[in-house]
Amino acid sequence: MPGLKHSSFCIELLRRVAEEAAADFSGVGFICYSDLSSLPHLALSVPQDSIHSLPIFGVNAIGAFLAKASRASSLLHDGFHLVAAQGFALTHVCRFIAPAIPPDQSGLQLTAGARHMSAQLASRAHGIEAAALMAKDGTGVVYECGIKIFEEQLR
Repeated sequence: MPGLKHSSFCIELLRRVAEEAAADFSGVGFICYSDLSSLPHLALSVPQDSIHSLPIFGVNAIGAFLAKASRASSLLHDGFHLVAAQGFALTHVCRFIAPAIPPDQSGLQLTAGARHMSAQLASRAHGIEAAALMAKDGTGVVYECGIKIFEEQLR
């Protein structure tokens, strides 16, 4: 996907997940990164045999995987998933992220929900190109540099 902007990839991936999502879709969040050193993150406990062979490349393959992982019945439905900006590859699944809270919070957009605030704050970290999520109700959102640049009802 040469020349594709990170936010455009995130929007396209959200649309793909929405198309594939099952009735028990529980929501999804993912981070598009070029460098993870400024975003603390930990693996959540999931059975290793439930994790698809990583990395996964391309919007169709990643979208299909995330749609399945985001079912309430899936062991992989929790946390954020991490997508490398170079090559657009899903590299990590089910991650707890701990973005820094800035001392000056005047520029923050207040949001309802921890996943939204985590995505907004993560998108401000050095090396994070964009953060995206889709709520259980199908509303997709993309943040860049702490600013919501996309919001749409996708399903």
